[in-house]
Amino acid sequence: MLRYAKEFLGQRLILFLLAVIFLSGYGTAVTFGNVWTAAAILAGAVFIIIVEYTVHRYILHEYPRIVPIAYKGHVAHHQDPTNVKFLFGPVSVDMGSYVIILLAALLLTGYNWHLSLSAVFGASLFQMYYQWKHYISHRPIVPLTPWGKWMKKRHLLHHYMDEKTWYGVSNPLLDMVLHTDGSDGSAGGKKNASEATSDRN
Repeated sequence: MLRYAKEFLGQRLILFLLAVIFLSGYGTAVTFGNVWTAAAILAGAVFIIIVEYTVHRYILHEYPRIVPIAYKGHVAHHQDPTNVKFLFGPVSVDMGSYVIILLAALLLTGYNWHLSLSAVFGASLFQMYYQWKHYISHRPIVPLTPWGKWMKKRHLLHHYMDEKTWYGVSNPLLDMVLHTDGSDGSAGGKKNASEATSDRN
């Protein structure tokens, strides 16, 4: 397990996210004094949930012409899902994204730095959770909780059974709302379910 923790924490994207978490968390703490702090943190997390599903489904699968380079990178990930090179996106994209998130939050909150930093803190925390969930889905790691095991199973089903379902990596909410959770048994079959959900890579 230590080997995989080191591999995960050594990724440039993860190092960047750790920096964002620390800086936004520190900024949230030193400017604390707003009753809407928790709501802003939650809003940041919810934003990432929406982005996770939307990007995965529409940009990385259904409409490849929107961002061709991202689509090609995701195709490579599906072709070689255990290759760490394809497990994390380019850090430059996230750097630009967090600048946009901060600016958007400032505009939406009337330039309230505390609430804006709180939203960035919530977003970066949840994205770190997402990155870890995705990483362990493609490593011989058995999640500690039933929830973790279930989410890993769902993501492996997306890879090995039906690429048109189970888009959520960190949570199943939007899959359930938008009927892409594969629970109706209509999923296609690239491999059988037992093979898809095994802990082997």
